[in-house]
Amino acid sequence: MTAELPEPIKVDDRFEFSSDRDRLDTDAIIRFLSNDAYWGQWRSVADIRDSIDGSWRVVGCTDSTTGEFVAFARAISDGVTVAYLCDVFVVPAARGHGLGKKLVDEMIERGPGAHFRWLLHTDDAHGLYKQFGFTEPDSTVLERRRIRPIPPRP
Repeated sequence: MTAELPEPIKVDDRFEFSSDRDRLDTDAIIRFLSNDAYWGQWRSVADIRDSIDGSWRVVGCTDSTTGEFVAFARAISDGVTVAYLCDVFVVPAARGHGLGKKLVDEMIERGPGAHFRWLLHTDDAHGLYKQFGFTEPDSTVLERRRIRPIPPRP
């Protein structure tokens, strides 16, 4: 089951957010995650495609003045109680317009998972996520660390 925004959402008459998978620029997502994301560079193109295809919800953003795909987030979920926020990014050229905040807002506050327990892993942007109620995990959270080694980059 996936969850979509009924209509694209415009920000500043320039940036358009949508959860329509047909509007995703998968090549741009692959390029960013493969080259710029500290958390995604170990994944193969097939891994990235499979992770997008297997996601419960995706939200992307396009700059309507250039047609460029500029931001993305995805979530995995059971669709009822819990969701995991993944692969959140805004390309460097589009930063400074509040797109990261709008992206997270559309994903977790405006979507069908607004009342879920949300989880994520990140080494940065803690201030952004704290605005949406993310905190240090409590004693009920356990984690099994990565079991697949990260392959070296060619």
